[in-house]
Amino acid sequence: MMDYVIFDLEWNQPFANDISFMKRTGLPMSGEIIQIGAIKLDEEMELVDTFNILVKPQYLTKMHKHVEELTHITTDDLSAGGLHFPDAYRQFDRWCGSDAILLTWGSDDIVMLRENLKLHGIHAKLTHPWYDAQLIYAYLMHNNLQQVALTRAMEELGLSRDELTAHNALHDSIFTGRVCKAIPLRKGMEEYESIIENVYAPAYFPDDLSFFIYENFIDKKQVFHDRRVNRAYCPLCQERMKLQRIQRLSGDKFLALGKCKIHGDFAVHWRIGKHMKKGGLLRFYVTKSVTMAPPKLHRLYEERTELNRKKEEAYLKRLGKRQRAAEVAAAAEAAKKALQEDKK
Repeated sequence: MMDYVIFDLEWNQPFANDISFMKRTGLPMSGEIIQIGAIKLDEEMELVDTFNILVKPQYLTKMHKHVEELTHITTDDLSAGGLHFPDAYRQFDRWCGSDAILLTWGSDDIVMLRENLKLHGIHAKLTHPWYDAQLIYAYLMHNNLQQVALTRAMEELGLSRDELTAHNALHDSIFTGRVCKAIPLRKGMEEYESIIENVYAPAYFPDDLSFFIYENFIDKKQVFHDRRVNRAYCPLCQERMKLQRIQRLSGDKFLALGKCKIHGDFAVHWRIGKHMKKGGLLRFYVTKSVTMAPPKLHRLYEERTELNRKKEEAYLKRLGKRQRAAEVAAAAEAAKKALQEDKK
């Protein structure tokens, strides 16, 4: 019999501008799980069981103030009642069972779970089907793919919170379950592949094959002039790859496609951020990771290439207009001065 397992995670995060977590782990980590909460629903979307466990972090052992304020989970709570992640995950995996369908509100939780599995050397692939309930909700109820907060979805559906608090992994799972029960979830699941066709989120990207971090850049503009940054090597044979032009995805995220003569196409991802050095000096860092390059990443690269080309053309057009306007103004001013000279 099939069960729906709706789960939510809470995680601790590094302090602002602190990249020591990534440097210590050698992974592009954004947090360490501190709570796993889940509910199990039967085929009729009725509640069957719940799961709730605290997880003791191995690296981020001091709770971030903001996370503690949101979750009300303290360092003492985790020290006294938290299990190490491998033990907590094994319990969760057994509780899910072999026929579970996984759902989360958004894709961040599935990415965080994969990151923590890799962090702890657990080479378990998530074999259960997984669906983003937030994406399904937006598609079914708003006819778009824009993110909708879980609290807003509950308000739109007139669902009660029963005085349960948000940012508690079990409570958020219960909220998500209520939303899923109130919408034609199966319809969204049946159409999910077409829904996500043009969704470019890390949850749908391949795992990193190699990861690097470079730091101490004074100026962000220097980053891509560094050969360590702008060159990439095949993660299988270490031969230098031929890279296409690096394209900005959004903000400080960038992508290029690379080709190895032996092993074919790969994708290279960059992200620029700030970090604080000792003494309070603010510097820039960049992470670089290499993944396989499935069709989705090829499409993303082609779309961003075209979008960036149009933006550049529009910018040059505006620049040309300003230059022409400046030239006309300068010519008019010169003519005015010449006329004044003639009058003299």
